[in-house]
Amino acid sequence: MHVRLTGAGTEPEVGNQAYVAVSTPKTPNANAPNVDKSVSFTWIFWASLLIPLLQPFQFGWSVGQLNLAAFNNVDDCNARPVTEGTCLMFPGHTKTEWTLVINAWIVGGMMGSLCCGPISERYGRKKVLLASALIMLVGAVIQASTSSIAVFMVGRVVAGIASGCATGMVGGYITEISPPDRRNSYGTFMQVSLSLGMLVVSITFYFANTSSGWRYIAGFPIVNALLFLVLAPFFIVESPAWLLGKGDHERAEQEIARLYGCEHVQRVLSWMEPAANTDLESEVLSEEKEYKGGMLSLLVSPLFRRQLLVAIGVSAAQQLTGVNAVCYYSSDIFTDAGISDGRIGTVIVNTILVLPTLVVARLSERYGNRKLLLWGLAGMFVSATGITISLALSMQPLSIAFTATFVGAFSSSVGPLIWSITAALFTDSVRATAVSICIFINWVCNLMIGVFFPYISDALGSYSFVPFMVTTAAFFAFTQQYVPETAGKTTEEIQAKFCSRRDQKGGLTS
Repeated sequence: MHVRLTGAGTEPEVGNQAYVAVSTPKTPNANAPNVDKSVSFTWIFWASLLIPLLQPFQFGWSVGQLNLAAFNNVDDCNARPVTEGTCLMFPGHTKTEWTLVINAWIVGGMMGSLCCGPISERYGRKKVLLASALIMLVGAVIQASTSSIAVFMVGRVVAGIASGCATGMVGGYITEISPPDRRNSYGTFMQVSLSLGMLVVSITFYFANTSSGWRYIAGFPIVNALLFLVLAPFFIVESPAWLLGKGDHERAEQEIARLYGCEHVQRVLSWMEPAANTDLESEVLSEEKEYKGGMLSLLVSPLFRRQLLVAIGVSAAQQLTGVNAVCYYSSDIFTDAGISDGRIGTVIVNTILVLPTLVVARLSERYGNRKLLLWGLAGMFVSATGITISLALSMQPLSIAFTATFVGAFSSSVGPLIWSITAALFTDSVRATAVSICIFINWVCNLMIGVFFPYISDALGSYSFVPFMVTTAAFFAFTQQYVPETAGKTTEEIQAKFCSRRDQKGGLTS
């Protein structure tokens, strides 16, 4: 899960403080200076880019750590007495308890994503990342050491808080330290790290398939957290953009020098300091002043209502199209499809999650975000249809192939692109708050899939992916009609498109 939050300046008060935005540098507009290609990176830049990726790795690890049938096979866990060597985690637990265990992490993620904003705005990005690593450490210790499923749920909530901080902080931090022409490319590193976490944990199932092996899996983030806590204080910088926003220009210049070298400080400052407003943005800002009810009322006003609805729609699409149903329950899906060892299917799924993320930035530059999104949704619809037909006809090899194409289509479109599209839909003055709302909606949709898909799977059997055929088709139509192209467009161009349609009915197709 990857979020890029942008928009520098004084943070507006938001209603009852339910959503607090993380401010980052303004997106360069059409009049901003071109990035000097001769500006080089120091090794501290690469350390500051890569070390924070330990946190989304934990996110991916937490998504997949319980995805082994031997941990929660319903027949084995319901049997009395429970046969030794089966139902390896908390023998005798109920299906409801297991569903709560899985979704406790999502509840924590919702909490973390909402809390990290105000804290990071006050204390800085680096301190919040360090605190998140401490929370990760505590969550892993609780999970690895307990013999109570209730306490394990608490550990999952704590781990989820760390994951929520990762979604809300790491992508934005990478954006803040990177040059504008590299932000899209480097932003995909978070998705790569997340997917690698899911892949590595699925490989451990071959070595930890014992009554105590799950404890080592649950405890591995301790290593992640300690590694971050040892390296980060010395080898990652505080965000220069945050320092500039706080008026601490001296420290900001020091951190920029660590990232790019002393000779490039002034050039880098030209990227990070807010550019002058365009005529359109000045017009928008004057209209914003008419709304006295706070940021939330502004976002639902005619000025931004369409943008907000489009952003919420694409954020929901990332979860409601069904990829997390595959990630959470892939071992069960492959077992039902006739693969006796569900670990094989899980490794296949997670490998395919990684590979497309390595090239999606280049594809976006060539074809545009909108086309990739439409192609991905179309591929997911065809794949969901193929999964349904092949399972219904007991064509096991074909069902595995379609599951692979489903995941590949997601990883090359809906997965990594949603957050950059969402951020691009808003002006600097409202972007951070709007994206914060979308993060929350994304986590809510994630929770819905985690809670309801097991029951949908039981009720529909081989037809479990029919609902996702419906949602992918619906989101394809939604994207075709309402989502504009954002790749290669300035904020002014995107807002001009929305302004021209504000009082009209119809889609945004260019």
